[in-house]
Amino acid sequence: KNDAYFFSLASRDNYLQNMKFQLRPYQKQAVDKIGDQNTIVKMPTGSGKTFVAAEFIKQGLKKRSLISASSLASSADSTSAALFLVPACDLVAQQRRAIEAWIGRDHYVAEYMGGKSSPSRRFDVLVS
Repeated sequence: KNDAYFFSLASRDNYLQNMKFQLRPYQKQAVDKIGDQNTIVKMPTGSGKTFVAAEFIKQGLKKRSLISASSLASSADSTSAALFLVPACDLVAQQRRAIEAWIGRDHYVAEYMGGKSSPSRRFDVLVS
C-alpha cells in the first residue's frame, strides 16, 4: 500500500477548491454548442462530461445573477435551480463535490437520494 495515493476527502476537496480549472478545447466547444438548449451530451468515459455540465451550470448561474440584479427579474428567474442526475447513489456525493469545486462555493450544491431527507435550504444545484 502506497500512502501517497490515499488522502482524506477533506484534503482532496481543499485541493479541488484551490485548483484553477480550464476546459479542454473539445469540452469548451461542447458547452458553446449547447447554448441555451436542453441537451444530452454523449462523450466517452473519462472525457469530462461532468465538467461540461458543470460549466454549463456555472454559466447559467451567472446569467441568473445578472437577471436577478436587473429590474426585469421575475421571481422564477431568481429561484430557478439546476438538476444534475446520476445513475447510482454512489455517484451523488462525488458529483456534488465535482460540481461544487467547478462552480465555487458561492452557490449551494445540494444532494438528494433515496433514504435521505430533501434539502431543507434553497439550493442552486441539486445532484440526485
